Amino acid sequence: MTLLAGIIYGAVYLEQWQYKRAQDRKDRLAIDNIIKFISNDLERKLVFVEESIKDRDFKPFFTNMWDAVILTNKQGLVSFEIFESLQGAYSWMKYYNTELETMRHGQEENEKQLVQLLDDVRKSIEQSLKLLKETES
Repeated sequence: MTLLAGIIYGAVYLEQWQYKRAQDRKDRLAIDNIIKFISNDLERKLVFVEESIKDRDFKPFFTNMWDAVILTNKQGLVSFEIFESLQGAYSWMKYYNTELETMRHGQEENEKQLVQLLDDVRKSIEQSLKLLKETES
């Protein structure tokens, strides 16, 4: 009877261990994909910032990539430090979008404000990318 109990306990323990190991692999793959996904998006945003400043063509950011990560509830897989940095970068983008919407086009001082906001967005994106690249290593 004790031997049977030991066999059953061992089988359950082995099954749980195997499930946990598979789940850890799945989570690690999801984290890697999220980091690649967001890194590519942020690099495109940097190009967008540079083009907007150069051309003085101020358009809103699309933050749907980060919104997708939040909606799928995958942000909990990355460390809090990375999440906080990314949330800050995308918050700057949304703030820029709000300011862009409220300002009238063509005024020079509004243009200066938008350039300053884009510079703040760029700094935030660069900080987040640096943190993501450190995480990838």
